[in-house]
Amino acid sequence: MMNTHKYLIKSILLITVVLLVPFEMFSQTMSLENVLNEIEKKQPELKKYDAKISAYDTYASGAKALDAPQVGAGFFMTPYNPQMWKADPAMNTNGMGSFMLSAQQMIMNPKKLNANSNYMKSMSGIELQMKGSMRNELFSMAKMSYYEWVILKRRKAILMESESILKYLIESNELRYKYGMDKLNAYYKAKGMLGDVQTMMVMTNQEINQKMIELNTLMNRNKNLPFDVDTLIKFNEYENVLVDSAAIMSARSDFKVLKQNENLLRTKQTFENSKRLPDFGLKYDHMLAFGKQPQQFSLMAMVTIPIAPWSSKMYKSTVKGLNYEIEAAKLEQQGFVNNVSGTIENIKVKIKNKKQQIELSEKVVIPSMKKNYETTLLAYEQNTEELFMVLDAWQNLKLMQLNYVAQLMELAELQIQYENQLEIK
Repeated sequence: MMNTHKYLIKSILLITVVLLVPFEMFSQTMSLENVLNEIEKKQPELKKYDAKISAYDTYASGAKALDAPQVGAGFFMTPYNPQMWKADPAMNTNGMGSFMLSAQQMIMNPKKLNANSNYMKSMSGIELQMKGSMRNELFSMAKMSYYEWVILKRRKAILMESESILKYLIESNELRYKYGMDKLNAYYKAKGMLGDVQTMMVMTNQEINQKMIELNTLMNRNKNLPFDVDTLIKFNEYENVLVDSAAIMSARSDFKVLKQNENLLRTKQTFENSKRLPDFGLKYDHMLAFGKQPQQFSLMAMVTIPIAPWSSKMYKSTVKGLNYEIEAAKLEQQGFVNNVSGTIENIKVKIKNKKQQIELSEKVVIPSMKKNYETTLLAYEQNTEELFMVLDAWQNLKLMQLNYVAQLMELAELQIQYENQLEIK
C-alpha cells in the first residue's frame, strides 16, 4: 500500500513539473535552412509549376502527330436514271456509274512537325525558370519572417531584463519611502514605465505568434503548429563581393525567363518560317462499277505550294515581325541586368554603412550608456543620487538597446535583399 502511495505521489510531482515547464521548451527548433527546405518540398505555389511543365512536355510529345486520315463513300459518275445502271445486251451497253470508296492522308512536312514540337518545349523552359523566380520570392519572404522572429526574441530579452530592473527599483523605492529616504513621484514614474514595458512585452509576444503563423503558412502546414527559431544570425561580407553582369545572368531566374522568352520567339519564328515548306498527301479511290463495267481505281499524290504569292504573305510578315520582338527581348535583358547591377551596388553601400553604425553602437554607445546607468544606480544605492536619474539612465540604455536590435534587423533585411537579387539560398 505504501508503494502505491509513493508511486502516486511521484506521478503527481512529475505531472506538476511538466505543466510548470514553459511550453517553448518542448517546441521544435527549426533552422532557417530547414524552413527553406520545407517550403521547397511542400509549397503549392512551386508544385503548380511542375504541373505546368509536365503539361507543356506532354503537348510537345503530341506536336509531331499527323492529321487524321479522311475516308469517304458515295456514287461516282452515276446517272440519275437507275435503269441505266444495269447492263442491257439488246442496247449493247454494259451499264453506267459506280459506287466509290475513298481514303486520303495528308503528311505534314517533318521539319514543320519538329519546329512545332520545339516551340512547345520552349514554353516548358519558361515555366521552369518562373518556378525558380517564385522559389526565390518565397525564400525571401521566409527569411524576412524568420529574422524578424529572431530580432523579436532579442527584443523580448531586453524587455524582460528591463522588467526585472524596474521591479527591483520599485521595491527599493518602497523600502526607502518607509524610512523617508525617497519620494513617491519617482515611484509612480517607475510604475508607469513598468506598465509600458509590460505592454511592449504583450505586443512582442503577439508579433512572435504572427511570425510563427507566417512561416507555417509558407511551409504549408498547420498554421498554429508551435516551433522555435535559432537565434543566431550569420552576417556575410557581401559588401566586399564583386558582382559582374555574368554573375547576374547566371544567377537570376527572372533573367533566364527573359532569355527563354527570346528563345520562345526564335522557335516560333522557326515554326512560322517552316510554313514555306510543302506538305504532301496521298489519295486512293476505289470504284465498284455497276453492270458489267470493270472495277476501277484512282491513286493520286498531292503537294501544297505555300510559296505562292497569295499564300506566303502571312508567314513572311509574321517572321519579319518576330525579328522586332526578338530585338525588344534583347533590349529588355540588357535593361534588366543594368537595373539589377545598380540595385546590388546600392545595397552593398547600405550594408557597409549599416555595419559601421552597428559597430559604433556595440563598441561605444551602448557600453557608455551602460556605464552611465551602472554608475547612477551605484550612486542611488549609496544615497547620493535620486531615483529619477536612475530611471532616465535606464530608459536611455533601453532605448539604445532596442535601437541596436532594430539596426540588426535592418542589416538582416539588406542581406535578404542582396540574396534576393542573386538568388542566394
